[in-house]
Amino acid sequence: MSIEISHGTSLDHPDTPKRMYMDDPEIEWRTVKPNYDIVNLKYLAERSKFHSADSLEKLVENLVKTWEMESTHKIKEKDWGTVDAERYVFRTNGGAPKDLANNIVNGNYNMMMDNSPLFDASKETNASSHLLFKTAFPDGFAWELLELYSGPPKVSFTWRHWAHWTGPYRNNPPTGELMEMIGSCAVEVDEHLKIVDLQVFFDPHPILGRLMKRRDADDFNSSGDKPQLCPFQH
Repeated sequence: MSIEISHGTSLDHPDTPKRMYMDDPEIEWRTVKPNYDIVNLKYLAERSKFHSADSLEKLVENLVKTWEMESTHKIKEKDWGTVDAERYVFRTNGGAPKDLANNIVNGNYNMMMDNSPLFDASKETNASSHLLFKTAFPDGFAWELLELYSGPPKVSFTWRHWAHWTGPYRNNPPTGELMEMIGSCAVEVDEHLKIVDLQVFFDPHPILGRLMKRRDADDFNSSGDKPQLCPFQH
């Protein structure tokens, strides 16, 4: 379902995502305090789920969006509000755990695709990896929670991440097509809803392959030599 949302109405829309821990004037941002108006518009207009404002689904969705904001833009552990800084670990597709310091240095994209044969994280910095996808998806790379299967302290859910390819990816011109991936998460939180363990399961290769204009992307796994089996059930 798609609805028309204007810039003005999106700011006051009751379903506009609420990212916490952004208003302290002492926060040290990687560059500047981020603005999410563009991606919020995309989320409101193109989401497939409509979780009520007082639902556990909306609470978890906003927590994840806040974590993504901190992971992308905050450079000091003291400024993070979504995680237990001492205990927090992040893992992708059952890979090696990464702590908060690693998260801050390397960023979301490098952490989530460091084993992909189609994305060489060793040649990317936090900044360069974000610029790569921000350039390809200038209208925003929106995210929504699909189905919530269990609540705190061990939260599990599926999610959808999508964008329209309207900017260049490396040397490849955009096609305007919809880029979409479905994944799942298993998240352990403490009694204050601080993230202790965040595990993400997804297959980046179909989107990366289309961005690279490769026809064989669906045949890759993390080692690059066998067909990829999706680690979650749709």
